[in-house]
Amino acid sequence: MTGTMTPIRLIVADLDGTLLNSEHVVTPFTEQAIRAAQARGVLFTVATGKTYPSTVALIERFGITIPLICGNGTQVFAPDGTLLYADPIPLDYALEAIELAQRRDFLPVVYTEMGLLTTVYDDNVAELVAHHEPVPVLVHDLYQALREQYRPFKMVLMNQDHEAVNRFAEELRATFDGRAQIVRSGLLSVVEVMPFGVTKGTALLHILDYLGLEPQQTMCFGDNCNDLDMIQRAGIGVAMAHAPEEVRQAADYVTGTNDEDGVGHAIWRFVLSTQEAQSAPQTATRSTDR
Repeated sequence: MTGTMTPIRLIVADLDGTLLNSEHVVTPFTEQAIRAAQARGVLFTVATGKTYPSTVALIERFGITIPLICGNGTQVFAPDGTLLYADPIPLDYALEAIELAQRRDFLPVVYTEMGLLTTVYDDNVAELVAHHEPVPVLVHDLYQALREQYRPFKMVLMNQDHEAVNRFAEELRATFDGRAQIVRSGLLSVVEVMPFGVTKGTALLHILDYLGLEPQQTMCFGDNCNDLDMIQRAGIGVAMAHAPEEVRQAADYVTGTNDEDGVGHAIWRFVLSTQEAQSAPQTATRSTDR
């Protein structure tokens, strides 16, 4: 960070592992910090790999009035669910991923505009639903459904054998090299196939254009590699303490974990006044100011 910071006008937070603690809730301390920033006129929104329906409760809770990022950057929605920007995965790549997944005994789950699409409700799907994703639409033939009715934004390929997921991720990287990107984020049972070059960071640029803001006016939070581009583009990029080393090294600041109110404390430190920050409860944070 430079010695003179541009005032932050927009805060963007990843959900799982960042804004939400290990119980999948926003703690009172972090909520208080966000609301205090909003009272100062600072805008707040979320950026998630999940679907729009999974964000509705948070939109209502924080009165979010600006666009939000879903599907790891493949979609930008207005708070009312209007799709403002879309960068879906090419259909032929989606079908290729489904074929590979089925060959390796992985469950393919398609992220469509407003929900999930798959063939069975099993332990993999139950894990997604437990993380507040909507119950998927079940179809007999994914190929036919995608060709005739649904548009794929990203593919989630799942298996509860985490070592098998690691191996399959490497196979997918070799298969889709230069055509699509393979992402690991959040759940160990998941490997994602995403459109090439699409990230939460690229989606952030669409929101900034919509709002008439510059990247240096943003503060972005994340805890995993799918947040890395967004963190690097922000005026203040904040990594959670439990983020992978490469994410922490790329951040301007490393805050506490999601169970230590890391988001709330960083907002007190960088967005709210020094006087208010001094009155806020303290937690262990680690700074890597750059």
